[in-house]
Amino acid sequence: MSIKWSVAKVDDKVHRLSYTIDSIVKDTPELLVLTDLHWDSAQCDLALLKQHLDLALSRNIPVLIAGDLFDVMQGRWDPRASQESLREEHRGGRYFDSVISTALNWFKPYANILAVVAPGNHETSIAKRHDTNLISRFVEGLSRMGAATLEGGYWGFVVIQVSQKNHHKGQVLLHFHHGSGGGGEVTRGLIDQNRMRSMYAADIYVSGHIHRKNYDENVMLCVSPNGKLKKQKQLFLRCSAYKDEIDGWHAEKGRAARPLGGWILQFNCRRVSVSDGSLEVSPQAIAP
Repeated sequence: MSIKWSVAKVDDKVHRLSYTIDSIVKDTPELLVLTDLHWDSAQCDLALLKQHLDLALSRNIPVLIAGDLFDVMQGRWDPRASQESLREEHRGGRYFDSVISTALNWFKPYANILAVVAPGNHETSIAKRHDTNLISRFVEGLSRMGAATLEGGYWGFVVIQVSQKNHHKGQVLLHFHHGSGGGGEVTRGLIDQNRMRSMYAADIYVSGHIHRKNYDENVMLCVSPNGKLKKQKQLFLRCSAYKDEIDGWHAEKGRAARPLGGWILQFNCRRVSVSDGSLEVSPQAIAP
């Protein structure tokens, strides 16, 4: 595949991810979407995370991390703190500093594919209580390495734009929101999809937070600019975590084991019109 991509900030809530492809037949742009890495937790499945990031690196797939890159629950102030969850390299004081420095070292091989990194409730909780923005510090560290990583908000939009040799263009809109609530054992967060659709208009919805993994597809009937009826597909993706927990606070809250991992979004393209140069971009998701 011959695919180039770049990311740019449009405003505080909107980013643009632009792909340039040679062939709509051979080239399929992709995006790895992740949430809830909880990278610094001893329960984080670092081997699985490395496997998924290595895959992205081998195919030059940009990565969107929509919250809770960090766990940071093992400070002395946190009632959830557990020595079993504190990795050895983060002991001995300077907790936040050591988490950031070790994270930058671990993620260094992937710096050039990290497109957007956004905070989740774990990072916003630290910002409120300790006046330090861990995501800003992480992104600034990546910038010093030469990466073009952008910092996102707790929610936002990413305009996915695909161009074939700068002549034919198409786009879809992705909305991400780290998530809220507890995620019921029965509904498994699926009801949140209707809430999101009522508040934000998009083609793709990405969320996390409740450590569930689900995929739902919806079709909306609408009218195209030329007055014809068309079907518009909507994807709802819930990313799960990389924190593999079955005991402790998780079990005390009555929560069972969770699936792990995020999704790879693939953007299939077809030419709609030769005259106006438009492409139809059709997203689908697969497990990495």
